[in-house]
Amino acid sequence: MLENQVVIVTGGTRGIGEGIVKLLLNEKAKTIVLAKNKNSIAKLQEAFVGLGDLDTYQCDVTSSEQVSNVIDTIFKKYGRIDTLVNNAGVGVWKPVEEMTEEDWDSQINTNLKGAFLCSQAVYKKMMVNNGGQIVNIASDLAYNTTEKASAYCASKWGLLGLSHTMNKEGKKYGIRVTSVSPGLVQTDFGGVLASKKATGLTVETVADQVLAVIKAGKDAGAIDVIIRP
Repeated sequence: MLENQVVIVTGGTRGIGEGIVKLLLNEKAKTIVLAKNKNSIAKLQEAFVGLGDLDTYQCDVTSSEQVSNVIDTIFKKYGRIDTLVNNAGVGVWKPVEEMTEEDWDSQINTNLKGAFLCSQAVYKKMMVNNGGQIVNIASDLAYNTTEKASAYCASKWGLLGLSHTMNKEGKKYGIRVTSVSPGLVQTDFGGVLASKKATGLTVETVADQVLAVIKAGKDAGAIDVIIRP
């Protein structure tokens, strides 16, 4: 059980993030969700009312000011942060010649910069507060490539590099930074509805793996999980 542990999940109002939040609430963790959309937050609160200790904050993870303010607020309220799950992400599927600068920036800024900003803010708290762990939701496309996913692949390859580097730097502070990289997941993502995906991992399968990483013993100094259908 993760009773009373303070766990932050970014992009926790739908898809993989929502699945992770549900498991954390069942584990009695103090579960904190950061999300950009106020309506999505309201729907999550309604869906999980009475399930456990859920706290929510509206936050754009690509804004250093918003991230810094929210993490400071959370730390002051709870006195510690045990785990951060960087799950917020976007995907745009277009061939390179059709990929706009806006398409590129939206994916790099959310998937990579957002994870960096949240990780850095939480990392600083963990450095002086007996460590903790950060779990980055990467992708099978952090190891492979596919057509029409240049920016998405670039963001996830970058996220994997960020994870490995921060893990090496964090060991002396008792901070573990790991990654979970799922293949195709049966969620609405990147403009493709879950109903259009004939195969793929369930949200529950991915969330189970994330929970296993969170609960892994401290003797596991480095963890990289790849999940393929």
